[in-house]
Amino acid sequence: MNRTRLAGFAALAALGPLSIAQAQSHSHAGMSMQDHAAMQAAPAANGVTTTPADNAMLAASPTTFSVTFPHAMTLTSLRLTGPAGPSVDVAVSADAQPAATVSAPLPVLAPGSWSVAWAAKGADGHQMNGVVRFMVH
Repeated sequence: MNRTRLAGFAALAALGPLSIAQAQSHSHAGMSMQDHAAMQAAPAANGVTTTPADNAMLAASPTTFSVTFPHAMTLTSLRLTGPAGPSVDVAVSADAQPAATVSAPLPVLAPGSWSVAWAAKGADGHQMNGVVRFMVH
C-alpha cells in the first residue's frame, strides 16, 4: 500500500471516534420510537407546527391532523396519500372560524408511510400550504 493511501486511512480512522461522539450527543440518540413520536416538533421556518410532525414515527394511527400557525388561519384542504391506493381528500369544515390551531379528524390509517398535503387561508387572503410525511407502525 502506498503512503498516500495509508495516510488517508489513518485520517478516516481518526474521525471515527468524533462521529460516534456526535451521534451520542444528538438529541434523538437512544430514543425509543414512542419517545420520538411524542416529541413536540420545532416550528418550521414559517412558524408552522403540525401534529403529527413531519417525519414522525407513530405506534398507532393518528386520530386528527392539526396545524398551528403564527396567526389565525382556516384549513381549506387536506389530502392523504398512503402506502396503497389513490389519495383521499379529508373533509374540512367550510364554515370554520380562523384560529391559530386548526385540525381535522383522520380516518384510521393502515401501517405504512403516509403524507398529508394541507392548505390554509387567513382572513386577509394570505394562503399557506405544506406537506407532512409520517409513518404508522
